[in-house]
Amino acid sequence: MPAPTPCPVSEIDRTLSPFVNSRDETLKIRRTLSKYLTAGLRPVNAATQNQHLNHECPAGCSVVATNPPGLQNSRKSYLNAIRARVAVQKRHEELQASLEQLQNRNALESPVEVDSGYDGEVTRSYVALLRQRRRFAELQVIQESLEKLLDASPVHGSEDLKNHVKNAIGEQPNLPAERLDRLTEPQNDSSSILKVKKEVLEARSAMDQAKAARIGAQSASRATPSLQEQVYALGCARQEIVEWLQDELVKMEEESGFIEDASPVKRPIEEASAPHLASSESRIRECYNRYTAARSIAIVSHESIQRPPIKNAAKVGDYNRQPDSRSQNGEPLRPARIMTKVLPHLSHLARCDTSERSLLQQAVYLQTQIALADEETSDALLRLSGESHLLPSGTKGIGAWGKTSADIEALNEEFVRARLQDSREEINIISRIVDLCSWQSKVLSSG
Repeated sequence: MPAPTPCPVSEIDRTLSPFVNSRDETLKIRRTLSKYLTAGLRPVNAATQNQHLNHECPAGCSVVATNPPGLQNSRKSYLNAIRARVAVQKRHEELQASLEQLQNRNALESPVEVDSGYDGEVTRSYVALLRQRRRFAELQVIQESLEKLLDASPVHGSEDLKNHVKNAIGEQPNLPAERLDRLTEPQNDSSSILKVKKEVLEARSAMDQAKAARIGAQSASRATPSLQEQVYALGCARQEIVEWLQDELVKMEEESGFIEDASPVKRPIEEASAPHLASSESRIRECYNRYTAARSIAIVSHESIQRPPIKNAAKVGDYNRQPDSRSQNGEPLRPARIMTKVLPHLSHLARCDTSERSLLQQAVYLQTQIALADEETSDALLRLSGESHLLPSGTKGIGAWGKTSADIEALNEEFVRARLQDSREEINIISRIVDLCSWQSKVLSSG
């Protein structure tokens, strides 16, 4: 039902029209609410019945004797919670009042008067002493770090110590802002104690295990191994040595190839010429003839090696005298006998040849590298003499540079010792100040 007095703004009137009731309906709703609210109030009088606007918190009513009708489930629990909260607040006010009364009585009955100014001065002096101690500890740490830095990289010339430290370790980083709640947060001693106990147990178990392992190793080393164990160990060692030698030989062959590739001295490359058919055919025939001759010589030498030994000494003597007589007569020895003597040494000769070639290449390569290093060193010394003011320009002598560096090192040592002496004097002054402050605090505390 629209209101009797419409709103000047039509849109607002149209929007609020469902929520605006007539006077009779409004009075009816108010009477219903008043009846519901006054049903659980004690005492009941004209003020609580007529003043419907004060029913939420009546002026002369402080106790709710009974629950209103229809109060169940969550509403009932909410009402009980409100009652409990009111009781707790009342109890808290009583305790706070009694505590204030006891404090006032104690302040009146106490014969000793507290001097707040004196306590504040003592507190300030103690705080200043703590700050001086912390500053002294920081100075000690800085002094130790400075000594380590000067030992690691001494100052050359008259360089400022501050600039030297800045160049060595860089700029000082910004300190992170520490939160106030972390400063006031109490330390959890129980967790720290539990952590320490856990670490102690772990260290003890590790120590027991190490002790048991050491005892077992000592007992095993004291027992004498048997013959079979020694033979087995020697066999394993021999197998490992053989495998290691094979691996090293393979590496030497690979390194010889790499060194030959990296060496500045290369083998001459023969230029390929146009093949000639007649000469090629003659070379092929010559190679084939040499192959057949070598094959026949190898067969004869193999047969002589496989021949059984002669049992008759006379025949052996005759057989041994025949080549001597032939050699005395001027006849050459058989090539089969020469091949049988040379054949076991062919692999060693080939290996020696390969090793000699690789060593020669290595020597040439190292000689070249040494020459290049000498040139680089001389160029660096020449450039350094041109840039530095310690020696005249163009100086390449290493002895002159060594003498100059020794003189500079002596000057740096004197400078550092002087600065260290000054630092020690400052530390002594600070220690005397700290002692004086401690004595002053003791005198103030005793007085």
